[in-house]
Amino acid sequence: MRRLASLQPDLNVIYILDNYDDSTLNVIRALGNKYGFRVIHREKPSGYKGGALNHVIRRADMRDGDYMLVLDIDSVMNRETINELLKHINSASAVVPHWVASNGNDSLLARGQWIGYLLFFRVLKALNELIGWVPILGSGSLVSIGALRRVGYWPEDVLEDVELGVRFFINDLRVTYADNAFVNVEVPINYTGFLRQQLRWSFGVGRVVRKYFWQVMRKRHGATVLLYLGGQYFAYVLQLTSILMLVAMNIAGISIPLWAFVALLILVVLPLLMYLYSLLMLDREFGGDPRRDIFAINSANLAFIMALPRIAAANLMGLLNIGRIEWIPTPKGSRKWVRESINLLPEYLMTVLVITAFILSIIHLNLTNILITLPYLAGYVRGLWRILNGTL
Repeated sequence: MRRLASLQPDLNVIYILDNYDDSTLNVIRALGNKYGFRVIHREKPSGYKGGALNHVIRRADMRDGDYMLVLDIDSVMNRETINELLKHINSASAVVPHWVASNGNDSLLARGQWIGYLLFFRVLKALNELIGWVPILGSGSLVSIGALRRVGYWPEDVLEDVELGVRFFINDLRVTYADNAFVNVEVPINYTGFLRQQLRWSFGVGRVVRKYFWQVMRKRHGATVLLYLGGQYFAYVLQLTSILMLVAMNIAGISIPLWAFVALLILVVLPLLMYLYSLLMLDREFGGDPRRDIFAINSANLAFIMALPRIAAANLMGLLNIGRIEWIPTPKGSRKWVRESINLLPEYLMTVLVITAFILSIIHLNLTNILITLPYLAGYVRGLWRILNGTL
């Protein structure tokens, strides 16, 4: 609140809170009075974060010409960021900022995500220049109230920000990206927090693609939007399928043909090397040390490898409208190695399957199978060890 007070007087700041106990709520309301901020509390929350934002819009007497600036409690912006966002309000119904992971030095996994964000926002910049659209981000975005009302307010689902961006796209409302508007956000520092975040994102993307597939495809550049949305997480479904096929072939003693091995090297290994090179070059460009940060990139990759079956299952659940994912704020913060109980059965199962496949490929003397299985073996064994050891 003290930080936001420095951005006054032209901002009407409202705090929307869910599920706070009375004593904490009284403290927050007292601070709100001190700094001139309004505090709204939902005793019976519904509709996830989108429901909370809609609750504010309907109670704050907002006009169509107003703009809503959304800021999560763990995000930080300054006056310069707001000025950069405001430069675009006459040309767009929503303006998306550039996130920077503020706690990137809390762990190797957090540092890996800091580097990953550099590439992510290069992609957003390219999308903006290519088709004039980017997904809306849930913290730091500036959104037109009139446009919100036109599309039916914020979606009250698990991925409200990306879904709102899709609604804007199919209603021909421009969303633009402000590369110089920086917002500091916190990223998960361990595997448990990372997993919970990725499951919600994967499930939510699946739901968005399922609900809006045909509407998006009918629009100009719709295929590009769907490639961006669906490609991120459906790739994990394909990768899981390929691993299970590899395991089945090793169990059955079926050798992978040499031509398939060569094709795999060309289609998979070369793009992965280019991907790694791009990350290291971005790391250097933004003041990092590639020789040190390659271990951080490895930590992020290990987290994705270990979470692969869960992420793939969550994406399919969203695409097929099966089950639900509990929506909770992503566990973040600077206190390192907050240990939470988590059922590691999927991680154990995948590791055992890969070990079994590798042993059988040796028994069957299938050299190509051995060479393909070996990287998965190294990834799963090392990833599981680091989770159990508390270093991932």
